[in-house]
Amino acid sequence: MDSLSEFRDWANLPPEIVELISEKVKYIVDYVRFRAVCSAWRSASLPKPRHLPPQLPWLMLPYDGHSWTTRDDTTRFFYDVWESKMREILLPETETMTCCASYRGWLLLVSYKGREVSLLNPLTRSEIELPAFGTWFDPYYIGFGKSKMTFSADLTDPNCLITVFLEEYWVISCRIGDRIWKRYYPRKELVDATCYNGRLYLLYEGEVKIIESNKLEDRRALVPELTIVLEPELTAVKKRFVEGKSGVYVVGVHPEGKFLYQFQKQQLKFKKLNTDTCDSTAIFYGDNYPCLALSSDDWDSLDGGCLYMEHKRVPDELKLEAVKSGYILHTVQMVGGNAVLMYEDQTLPYHPVKPAMWFQPSFF
Repeated sequence: MDSLSEFRDWANLPPEIVELISEKVKYIVDYVRFRAVCSAWRSASLPKPRHLPPQLPWLMLPYDGHSWTTRDDTTRFFYDVWESKMREILLPETETMTCCASYRGWLLLVSYKGREVSLLNPLTRSEIELPAFGTWFDPYYIGFGKSKMTFSADLTDPNCLITVFLEEYWVISCRIGDRIWKRYYPRKELVDATCYNGRLYLLYEGEVKIIESNKLEDRRALVPELTIVLEPELTAVKKRFVEGKSGVYVVGVHPEGKFLYQFQKQQLKFKKLNTDTCDSTAIFYGDNYPCLALSSDDWDSLDGGCLYMEHKRVPDELKLEAVKSGYILHTVQMVGGNAVLMYEDQTLPYHPVKPAMWFQPSFF
């Protein structure tokens, strides 16, 4: 028998078999590669599959979004941590727009003074126009990754409430098709905010306040339904909400010492708001928003009970040649509230003018 005849003609597999195979793929990049094999495989697989688990995040590197009067290169860089590969995506939609937040695969783009606001999915190139910010908006708040965005439901849901947290002073929300943003007054300085299972979580220095999202539109002031008092060790440290399908955490990070040659020691404090354990949870934490949590059960290569941290390192003034600048990725094991360094990845020798931002790729 001719050896060539022993090879199966994979392009002529029955469509139902191709579809079954495609449903075994869980990494979004592999799924794109799968559909690119041939036209038969492409037609037999869904362009936007629902079976993919929450994706491993990429690091989106900052760009100069404040070149309002001059043309800027519109290629944006995303570092895929798991393939140790930089992905370049041409996004002309980001020209003269700054990316101030991301959530579930969407970037929140805002123009100078907030006259243009939109959502952009970098993978599908889908774009959704949102209401312009009003005269109350200060451009100071639209630095790269300085804000935070959450959705109360999938964007395809007409009742989905898009909530944006503009640092310490503003919580605003709208639905797709609205003409204006609704503004809410937190009454005192906020640290962070997020949505989870139809509830808005507000993080203050010493407490967490929870509000039903469907009651937001009836109020200007943010009146909580429930208040959770934080432990004293979480009050005086830098902290953020981390939201994932397993629940909502408050993670406090207290750095010790300066960042030079070795891993910067950290003391980590956790407050589990609505989940029983974090043993199977991996948390992605960075200098810029957003922070997110993933279940390690979805990924063979993901270690549970770990914190994946992104930092930017700049040269020491006295030892410019000894310490190289760049973005650094740490993987630390959470052991008794302390961070034990597992390994350090210094594969991003880019000048860290600003912190990078975690971005979770998605088709939806």
